Parts: sequence; C-alpha cells; structure tokens
Amino acid sequence: MAKRRISFLIITVGICIAVLSTGCSSTKVTRSPEEMDKITLKVVEKSELPEGIAYSIKLTNSSSFLIKQNHVYISYPYRIEKNSNSLNKAKVEAEGNKLDIRPGDEVILNAFIPEGIFNSDKVDLSVLQYEIKGYIEEVKDINQFARLGDILD
Repeated sequence: MAKRRISFLIITVGICIAVLSTGCSSTKVTRSPEEMDKITLKVVEKSELPEGIAYSIKLTNSSSFLIKQNHVYISYPYRIEKNSNSLNKAKVEAEGNKLDIRPGDEVILNAFIPEGIFNSDKVDLSVLQYEIKGYIEEVKDINQFARLGDILD
C-alpha cells in the first residue's frame, strides 16, 4: 500500500511539474514603438508613364521580429484643409511581398497607380503614404500590427 502511495505521489508531482513548465514557456511578443519604427519603407524607383506612375519600394525589416503575412498599400493623402491631410481610403496594394520577412531582410515591392485615379484638387500628389498590416512572429489576433506613414524618397 505504501508503494502505491509513493508511486501515485511521484506521478502526480511529475505531472504538475510538466504542466507548470509548459505553461510558463509561452512566448509573448512585446512590441516597443522603437522596435516597430525599425520596419521602414523607401521609394527606390519612380517611373512616370502615360498610363500612370510605377513605384518600386524597399521594405526593410531592421527590427528583431519576424513579419508574417503582411500587406502594403500606398496612396496619396486627402487634403482636408490648406495644411492638413488625412488618410485616403482609396489605395493600391503593392505586389511582390513575402509571407515571412526575417530580421535584416529587405523586400522590393512594386505598385502601380493608374493615371487619373487620384485626380482631385483635394488629393496631395506630392506626398506618398503607406499602410502596412500584418502579424509579428506568428499569425494570431494578439500579434496583429498596422502602421501608417509617409514613404521616404
């Protein structure tokens, strides 16, 4: 009877240790603004054609995160006042993206804005904006991220 109790106690303790060690090892992605700022986009080539404007954009991941399943959109901001712009809901998705962009990777994306699509006196054609949506490390709701900004020339 004593051997059974000792065996049961050893098995119970072993199970508790296994459950505790796996429960404590879950990784949580912490995103600091400084680290997210290391994901950058830059225009590397701009070609004005009769049909529109073609852009080659370099996405650089200088962060310590793996970027998963991201989408990059470009547009020109919508002018609401003389010195004030807002995000334009009309946008073009860049092509050539990768599912996994590792720390240190660079990806060249291509986007084409057809002539006349943004013709309006309320659109600021001098500023190219981007929107990037994706996931950090793994595709989970908690790991979603989105960034907006101007693309540097």
